[in-house]
Order: sequence, then C-alpha cells, then structure tokens
Amino acid sequence: MNSIRINTGYLVRIGVAAAVAFVLLSLVITAIRRPVEGPTATATADFTDVSGLHVDSDVRMRGLQIGKVRDITIVRDSGHSLARVTLALATPHRLTSDTRLAVKYQNLTGIRYVDLAETDGAGRPVTHLGTDHTQPSFDITRLFNGLQPVLRTLSPEEINTFTQNALTVLQGDGSGLAPMLDSMQKLADQAHDREQLISTLVDNMSRIDSSLGGKSANVIQFIRNLSITVTAANTVLDEFRKTDLYGPQFMRPVARLITEIGLQPDTDVDQLLHTAFSSTSQAAEALRLLPNAFEGLRLPGLTTSGADATACSHGSADLPDSVKVLFAGSEVTVCKPN
Repeated sequence: MNSIRINTGYLVRIGVAAAVAFVLLSLVITAIRRPVEGPTATATADFTDVSGLHVDSDVRMRGLQIGKVRDITIVRDSGHSLARVTLALATPHRLTSDTRLAVKYQNLTGIRYVDLAETDGAGRPVTHLGTDHTQPSFDITRLFNGLQPVLRTLSPEEINTFTQNALTVLQGDGSGLAPMLDSMQKLADQAHDREQLISTLVDNMSRIDSSLGGKSANVIQFIRNLSITVTAANTVLDEFRKTDLYGPQFMRPVARLITEIGLQPDTDVDQLLHTAFSSTSQAAEALRLLPNAFEGLRLPGLTTSGADATACSHGSADLPDSVKVLFAGSEVTVCKPN
C-alpha cells in the first residue's frame, strides 16, 4: 500500500509539472503567433537570405507589430535562387517604392522579424519589392570566428551583452555604438594581444556588413580607424609620460623667466635686439663675452686649474674673430703646428 501511495504521489507531481509546462508553452506560442488585428493587405518581397525567419514571424515598423509573415517560398530569378516572403500588413500600412525591408534579430535565441522602414519621400504603392529594396539575414555566430579563446573567459551574460550590442550596431542603430565600444574594451582586457583581437573583431563585422549592404559600414570603418589610433598611441606611451614629467614642470619656470626679463607675447624682438645692439660689432662683442659670463657661474670644483692646463709647445694659433667667439671661455686652446 505504501508503495502504491508513493507512486501515486510521483504521478500527481509529474502531471502538475506537465500541465504547467503545457500552459507556459501555449503562452509562448500565442505570443509568437500573435495575430494581426483588423483587415490586412497582402504583399511580397524577395530576399537573398532569410535564415531564421519563419511563418508567423512579426513584421514591425519602429518596433511596433504591423503584420505577419504568411509564407516563404523559393523562386528562381535570372538563374539565382531567392526567398519570396509573403506579408500580411495591417491596414493602413502598405509597401511603397521607397520601402526598405530587413530581416533582423528579435532576440538572442535566433527569432527574427521583418523590419519595415519608410524614407522621407512618399513613394507610389506597390505589392512586390525586389532584392534592391531588401536586406538579407545574417548569422551572428560569424562574429565570433577566431575569438573562441577570449570568449571562454567571459560569462554567458557578458557574451549576451556583447552580442546584443554588436547586433544593434550591425542593424544600423547608432545608439549601440557606445555600448559596443565598451564591450570591445572588456573583451580586449581579457586578451593577450589586444590589437589582434580588435582587428579580428572588426574584420568579422566587416564581412557580415558586406553581406548586408546596410549603413553600418560607416560604423565599422569608424571602429577600424579608432583601433589604428589606439594602436599607434600604445607604441608611444612612454612619450606621454615624458611629456607629463618634463613638459609642465620645465615650461612653467621657463615661462616665468621669460616674463621676468620683460618678454611679452606682443614684444617686438627685432626692435629689442636693435635697441640692445646698435651695430654688428657690438653684437659680436656681446657674444664673445657670453662664454666668460657662463664660465664665471660654474662651480669652482668643476673648473680646471691653471697649473693643470695644457700648454702649447709652439704657442697658440692665431684664430679668426668668428672662431674666437666660439672658443672664448671654453678652455679650448688651438696650438700652432710644428
């Protein structure tokens, strides 16, 4: 009897769990297959790739459901296989010659929807759009080619966040650029070769974008250019340290010295030199005295005594005035040849 009661209890719990799972599954299916309210109009569109798109997928405009996918068939056009998607659009929505359709990710589980976008112009009504007005689907897993070692160090939540940010950028939403750059930074922090990781990621995004033909190419190029700039900056990081160390600490005293001697931004240097040296000979004489002046400022312990100075056996050479200016006060003696 006890065994029968235990088995009955298990069966009851299993039955309850199955009923709850069935109800939840029904709710999910109902949400996915949410019908379009009111009258609808039928239209078709050709895509080169509709991977992940299914019958009863949503047709959305600015995030709001305006229709459903009713049928997907394969057709041949000019020797190429295309996917012809039949759409049911709620009134008053319709396709026009300016309409653009794109297969986009609804979530990270792979569910897709058809996004309908209208340009500013008022196009003429149509019932069919060719591939020149549609953007195909793409496989997000292609984004991770070559990044598996880094992805192993991330949690599922971080990978999902990175993927969602990448999707936002690839699907043409400019608001996803800042989060995408933040995600790239987190990935780079986990990588041994940051440059190689960013290069691989940008290449993967470029390949995906080339298959989409959308406007995200500008964003990809921006990220590539930013990568080049950061990489170049990393090679001269020590120069930034030197600039911080020697720049302000050196230039501030120099600026004070220049101010103290009377030089201002509006100072006429030519006039100042003309006032100080009325002739070329006076300027040469002043330059001749400079080495002696600096020599007088040197510490006594660092100078060479006269007894230790080297004497010329044949006497000093007679030098031109221009050379004497250079050697004056430098303790350099030019001797006469033998």
